[in-house]
Amino acid sequence: MGGGGKNEIKETEAEKAAAEVAMKQWELYQSDLKGFETGFIKRVDNINSAANMADVKESVDLGYSKSYSDARDKTADTMTASGIDPSSSKFKGAMNKLTTEQAVKQGDTVNRAQVGEQDKHVAGLQDVVAIGMGQKAESLAGMGDSASLSLRKATTDAYNDFNQSAAMAQTVGATAGAAASYSLRNAQTPSLNKASVDGRSTVKPVNTYNHMTNPDGTMMA
Repeated sequence: MGGGGKNEIKETEAEKAAAEVAMKQWELYQSDLKGFETGFIKRVDNINSAANMADVKESVDLGYSKSYSDARDKTADTMTASGIDPSSSKFKGAMNKLTTEQAVKQGDTVNRAQVGEQDKHVAGLQDVVAIGMGQKAESLAGMGDSASLSLRKATTDAYNDFNQSAAMAQTVGATAGAAASYSLRNAQTPSLNKASVDGRSTVKPVNTYNHMTNPDGTMMA
């Protein structure tokens, strides 16, 4: 009877090489890549933090405050140039409307910006999963910057509201100008039933004297 030997399977050279590559990749990950991955995960977590949401709100508030302050200044200049009294209800109404529009649109933009940050957080989590699977992380890179988008919206909103106020001021100014022009024109146009304008007769008197038929009439030289 023949004796049985050990069934030992020797590792091939290709398998040894693959194992060495895998070990080097693991060492590289531990020494360099793990730090980047940990930092990325921390960054993703911070996106949805209360501190970041507060920073987003502050950024939006500052953008709207600056944009609408400029809009109010320009509206005031436009209305004053159109002859609208700063103490009038028309002037104050335009200023109040800008303030109301700012409050409404600013609040809406804050909400949108914070929702955008939450969307970025979700995209970041997707990237974390992709990295763990050895895939390319691209979801977060495709998200827009909330601060830049909010600033552009603040500028656009303030510009549009200023244009509405300016248009109203120009309409009011044109109406007032037309009324003033009409009044001035009427003041300078003499009525035919008035005796004189500027001390001179505007209607030439008629000679009504007749020594036989109207001896009491007016006789002109």
